[in-house]
Amino acid sequence: MKYKEFKTQVLSHAVGQARLLAQASCLEDIKIEPEQLRRNVATILAVLTETEDFLSDLVNNRSGSDT
Repeated sequence: MKYKEFKTQVLSHAVGQARLLAQASCLEDIKIEPEQLRRNVATILAVLTETEDFLSDLVNNRSGSDT
């Protein structure tokens, strides 16, 4: 397995976990403290930002290699 394949799988799992964290943060039957909600949002944002950066680099590298 190449590094990019591994990182793709890791980020895929991380995005899935971030999705579950977002869903859990919105459940009406549990009380989440504001500070915990801020940490959840920061975690989700970090995962999505890292994923976006990785995908952007991947697309840029592929478009450069096609020429």
